[in-house]
Amino acid sequence: MALDDRVVVVTGGAQGIGQGIALRLAAAGGRVAVFDARPATETLSRLGELGRSALGVEVDVSDAADVARAYERLDVELGPPYALVNAAGIFADIPFLDTPIDVWDRVMGVNARGVFLCCQEAARRMSAAGGGRIVNILSTASAQGFALESAYCASKGAVLLLTRVLAVELAPLGITVNGVGPGTVETAMGRDYLARGPIAGHELSRTPMGRFGRPADIAETVSFLVTDATWLTGQAIYVDGGFLATGLPLLTEM
Repeated sequence: MALDDRVVVVTGGAQGIGQGIALRLAAAGGRVAVFDARPATETLSRLGELGRSALGVEVDVSDAADVARAYERLDVELGPPYALVNAAGIFADIPFLDTPIDVWDRVMGVNARGVFLCCQEAARRMSAAGGGRIVNILSTASAQGFALESAYCASKGAVLLLTRVLAVELAPLGITVNGVGPGTVETAMGRDYLARGPIAGHELSRTPMGRFGRPADIAETVSFLVTDATWLTGQAIYVDGGFLATGLPLLTEM
């Protein structure tokens, strides 16, 4: 099903996974609004090259007033959203005992509170319009505990359960809510994570498909949930090259 000029909001769409999702949904016929803390200049330029209407709004998704303002602008310039994809996220790689409370608050604020606020504003509009689609970007860190990532894992675990609760509450309103959990993806944030020590080789050894992800890999699954999935809600789909399925990696030298 093409989006047929329906409005799609993508948070965190200025770069990385969010940008890949914005471009994919525009190619499917959506009119995309990019909500991001930074200017979405590159994304908007690429959307323009596709000939698609687009809107960029600089917004702190952890701030309720800022999120409300962003949606009010959306109402005026594009109209109510048919779909929301929450891709905005930040990362902290710090030992638990050394994690400052302000780091915890900021990670939870963007990754969990931001999803709550954006879902609430979008769902109110979707309900009035007769339905819609919400996709929350999770992580393999919502299913496993990773050392040095207490705030990040907690935030993604919170969004996983929020996704399930919203799926139950919003289904009678015609709104589906699902999650997509990427493995490690080749983005600026992913490269920063992989640059530390031997982690890259270890992750590849536990990834049966033998490579890290790309934004387009995640975007394809999001597009399916937004355009084609009609009786699917409350689910988390992990797009990780097989990482979570792996207990003992394949040891080819044996």
